[in-house]
Amino acid sequence: MRPMRRCNIESHQQKENHLPHLIDMLDASQHYSDLLDCFSRKFEPTIVKPDSYLSGTAVSEAIFYHICKMKHAGWRHRVNFKRHRKHTFAEFFQDIIAFYLKALLPEEYSIELEVKKGKTQPDIVVKLNNCFHFLIEIKTTIGWNRPNMAESDPHKAVKERVSELSNNFSIPEGNVIYIFEDHGNVSKIFSDKYWDRKLKNSKVRPNEFPYSIYYPLFDKPDPCYWYTKGTLDINSSCPDIPDLMIHERAKSSIVTPFEEILRLITGHRVSGKG
Repeated sequence: MRPMRRCNIESHQQKENHLPHLIDMLDASQHYSDLLDCFSRKFEPTIVKPDSYLSGTAVSEAIFYHICKMKHAGWRHRVNFKRHRKHTFAEFFQDIIAFYLKALLPEEYSIELEVKKGKTQPDIVVKLNNCFHFLIEIKTTIGWNRPNMAESDPHKAVKERVSELSNNFSIPEGNVIYIFEDHGNVSKIFSDKYWDRKLKNSKVRPNEFPYSIYYPLFDKPDPCYWYTKGTLDINSSCPDIPDLMIHERAKSSIVTPFEEILRLITGHRVSGKG
């Protein structure tokens, strides 16, 4: 029995020696850790005043760039790894929006995610001087609850949601908005409120509720939709997308400038209770 036990020990040790190599075969855990850590990085004091970001579209173009790069990486992974269904992007879109809010709003503002009060848990909470000030629901448009045309008020569910958020966080209903990644993938009626398909540019924002509280940011931020049907099989091919192509496309793909949302938040100075 002793030789058999020794053999088992040696075999176990030999298996253990493979562990470092097996770990090193995949870099995913380190890259994933670096990815998440970059969202909570500390910023050095800047000589650029936050108000300078409120004009132009540089912030919007930066967000568009990161969405494109990450979605292109997901597309490439789907093709190379033969993954027939892409990963969800919603949580990363939420974090990208929260990151730029944290980075660019004045220091008296603070950002928290998934704060729960009552039965409500909005995606992003903006505080002003540590008091609840603004609530943002983040949507990638896929799976959004469309208006119920069977109801006398098709938008009843949205009205009730906004009212409940307002009551639970003690803020005005006007301080609750929805940010959409893309104007598409909801409905043609929804899209036509914000985007002119023929002219390929944004329209004047609608005033009627609930469209007045929806802020779709971009037109086609996913590069795989830049190719028309028949020109490329997006399920088996993923071409390189140079940064220059993304930068050139960014400005003309803006539906709602993110700068407009920053101005909206800083323009609402009446806060609720903390």
